[in-house]
Amino acid sequence: MHEFSIALEIIDTLQENGYLTGVKTVNKVKLSIGKYSGIDKNYLAFAFQNLDDARFKSVSLDFISNDTDEINIREIFVD
Repeated sequence: MHEFSIALEIIDTLQENGYLTGVKTVNKVKLSIGKYSGIDKNYLAFAFQNLDDARFKSVSLDFISNDTDEINIREIFVD
């Protein structure tokens, strides 16, 4: 199941760019995934909730409708 490595990569990218500094809990992650990505949304949600990072234990994934094969990344600022 490659969704675990995808979840880890997303978290690593967030950390490297300073988005998780001072964050104690992540409640929601919004993702836009192309229909040909090969990513199973249920497995990805399971992966986030079962990582060794307590900040993501109760995370809810919000999948933005994307009927193309594009991956869109939107920058979101966290307090």
